[in-house]
Amino acid sequence: MPKRYVEYMRVGLVQTNVDARSAWKAGPRMTTDEQESTWEDIRSAFRSFSALSPTPDIVLLPELALPRGQINSLRTAAASLGSIVIAGLDYKIEHETKTVWNEAMVMVPASRRSIPPKVPAFVNIGKTFPAPGEHAKLQQSGWRFRGDPKLWLFRSDDIGDFGVSICYDLMDLERALLYQGRVHHMFVIAYNQDTESFRHHAESLARTMYCNMVICNTGFFGGSIAVSPYYEPWRRTVYRHDGNDMFATQVISLPVQSLDDAQLAAPTSSQKRLFKSLPPGWRRLGARPNLTRQDLHLGRADR
Repeated sequence: MPKRYVEYMRVGLVQTNVDARSAWKAGPRMTTDEQESTWEDIRSAFRSFSALSPTPDIVLLPELALPRGQINSLRTAAASLGSIVIAGLDYKIEHETKTVWNEAMVMVPASRRSIPPKVPAFVNIGKTFPAPGEHAKLQQSGWRFRGDPKLWLFRSDDIGDFGVSICYDLMDLERALLYQGRVHHMFVIAYNQDTESFRHHAESLARTMYCNMVICNTGFFGGSIAVSPYYEPWRRTVYRHDGNDMFATQVISLPVQSLDDAQLAAPTSSQKRLFKSLPPGWRRLGARPNLTRQDLHLGRADR
């Protein structure tokens, strides 16, 4: 059987260490001190990634991690690294209506925009559902959260297809059903203190969605994790970082081609027990979920 994808893709995780109690104490805009501190963490992480060969295929930054004043600087760093970067942005604010948006930006390097249809250099993905605590704190300070109902599906010729969720959206079961059968990887960026619940949910979704699940959480709470539906229990947790109030970076490898074979129920003889059995009623679906409004085709990396 001809191979479509790489055997493994490399994902860089950056746990920036932002304390919400000081970062957003004056409202939904990160304080200057925290902006400077988190940007130094991000710069340090990208310097370490740039020293690697090969560099990561994708880099994840947590929810609310990137100060909006540093977006252009991160685009430059992402272009230099040649990696797709998925970064949580500080709140977008509309003062006139006292409205905030919680967004992530997917930055796509030129090497993955070479195949038609033309893919933009960056895409903003909105959070659909605020966490209860997030909603309450915004309301207390007179701000209104506006959710974004769109889902995004990214298709790649070499590292597989993936979706992106922001923190509490991970708990949206309808979202999981829409992505099931259409992705190899689900990337979640978070600022979440209930790390054990997210860990168990990631392990469950890795089986039911039958894909790699990666959660990049803030270093203030820790709990970043990557899970793959391997057959052998000791292999399933690809990465887990526990411990609070710690800045951390890590590069992990996730299966792609062998997972694609398993999703198609067509393993080679050496892969018969590499992954768990497919979940009941599993079927490989088309590229575009029924309710997804955006679907981008990323090219093969030119490196």
